[in-house]
Amino acid sequence: MTVQGEPGALGRVWQGVVARESARVRDAFLTSESPRTSGRAVWGLVGAWLVVLSFGASVLLGAWWLLVALGVGGYPGVTRGVVGFLGVLILLFAWLAVPRPYQPEGQEVSAQDAPELHALVGRVAAELGVARPVRVVLDGQANASMGLAGWRREPVLALGLPLWWALSPQGQVGLIAHELAHLRNGDPARGGVVALAFSVLERMAHALLPDGISRSKEGLIPMVTNALMTLLALVPLGAARLLAWLVGADRQAAEFRADLMATRVAGSEAMVVLLDRLHMAHLLDSALHKQRYMPERPHAFAEYAFMLDHLPQEQWAAQRAALGRTSLDDSHPATSDRLQVVLSHPQPGTVHLAPKTAEWIRLELTPFVRPIEAQAQEWRQYLLNH
Repeated sequence: MTVQGEPGALGRVWQGVVARESARVRDAFLTSESPRTSGRAVWGLVGAWLVVLSFGASVLLGAWWLLVALGVGGYPGVTRGVVGFLGVLILLFAWLAVPRPYQPEGQEVSAQDAPELHALVGRVAAELGVARPVRVVLDGQANASMGLAGWRREPVLALGLPLWWALSPQGQVGLIAHELAHLRNGDPARGGVVALAFSVLERMAHALLPDGISRSKEGLIPMVTNALMTLLALVPLGAARLLAWLVGADRQAAEFRADLMATRVAGSEAMVVLLDRLHMAHLLDSALHKQRYMPERPHAFAEYAFMLDHLPQEQWAAQRAALGRTSLDDSHPATSDRLQVVLSHPQPGTVHLAPKTAEWIRLELTPFVRPIEAQAQEWRQYLLNH
């Protein structure tokens, strides 16, 4: 689960897909926990392979032209110079566009540091039928995520301490369950060749689009250059839009599927509260401010939990009314749709976290609170000053 920020170029592409597909896919999940998937995803897979193979072919072409410039093939000097220049340009652009492996930020918490937490993650993973994460990391966000890290694509679970402190024991189970469900919910854009294709297209568009400094330059040459680069960026953005349309319905379905899998493990009530609280992440800034200047709780994350626990019901109702078609990030279905789907399939939960065990997990995580809180305060001050 991620929280919405300022969308990038590819983010705006996904927003369009969400607006078109979310309600339709929601209606399918309201009547069935396993509705039929869209056949368009097959063509999305074909398109993704075309993107990846085209990118690989361009790298090979650039490498061959560079070899020609170095004398391979015995071509004349002028030809060698021209193709050598083009080969260098292609390889430089490919270096900018090549996907980088995901590396999670945060502090790793080992099984020795937090055996009860790792035991809970293992229980939830076993219940879902997925491999347990290789690593668990903690950060200062009111959020959580599941990623495949490094070139070996090892599953890594990231838990935000503010959100963890703000959830009930069953909410904590639901948070872990939802993230682990991403390992088997069938999201076509989360791994494999489709994810690789999106990564290539996003980095290509980012490399081509003029940045703020380039756009601020005056004169005919900068204006023409920026216009040309923007036109070139439309190629990867157009390909990304087409690919997103092909796999968009299946990606929305995967999010609903992850919600229902987490609901089966943690229970409907816990999932509803979790989805509600994810949209209150903006209060973390207030908690950090209060803890810095007027501390009343042991740390800012406890202050954040206190704020959510004592928020008037009228404010919760206003928040739900304001959600409308709002989603947590560019690719998630609207949260109102997710709440409807969760409530349409009530579940008591199969993994129950005892309050005593939940408190023990908090004690295990307490040594990580101060350094992570300090990082969150530093980042807040940086944002305020820039």
